[in-house]
Amino acid sequence: MQIDPRIKSRPLYDPVVIRPKAKKHLFIGAGAELDALYASLPQEQCIRVAGGADGLTEALRAELDKVFETLPLASAVYVCGSEGFMWDIRNLSLAAGLADEQVQMCEPTTKERRLFCTHCYEITEGVTHSPQACSACGRLLLVRDHYSKLHGAYVGVQINAEDPADIPETEELV
Repeated sequence: MQIDPRIKSRPLYDPVVIRPKAKKHLFIGAGAELDALYASLPQEQCIRVAGGADGLTEALRAELDKVFETLPLASAVYVCGSEGFMWDIRNLSLAAGLADEQVQMCEPTTKERRLFCTHCYEITEGVTHSPQACSACGRLLLVRDHYSKLHGAYVGVQINAEDPADIPETEELV
């Protein structure tokens, strides 16, 4: 993964490739890119965990906690899904003791963004347009391209703080 040079914190996703020296390969989520990689390896080296359509649920987190307990340190993790989901998995992997380089993420499967409100510190999921009302405090937020790896979310700041009646046109996010 690289950072978009125009926006210093917006992630860019490199193609996912097999880490040949990994002892175990953990595949999380579903997607054509992951399916092809999974099929290219001996099955005894692979662990497949379905999920991701509903994000990082408690059941999926519990399953992954068990997998990470038994995963050798020399492992690779490959993730496919929404951007927020993939970063949740990346952060969970780091908390389990893996290094950032051991986690590879596919291009996000959707353009929907997770939005972090800088005013009330809550997350709004599934954002596709800017401005967007915060799901918690209701403030109208400008969806910035600044990305928080910690929250796996883009930062939102109030767009009409001086004049709440000033509501700019809605723009689709790319």
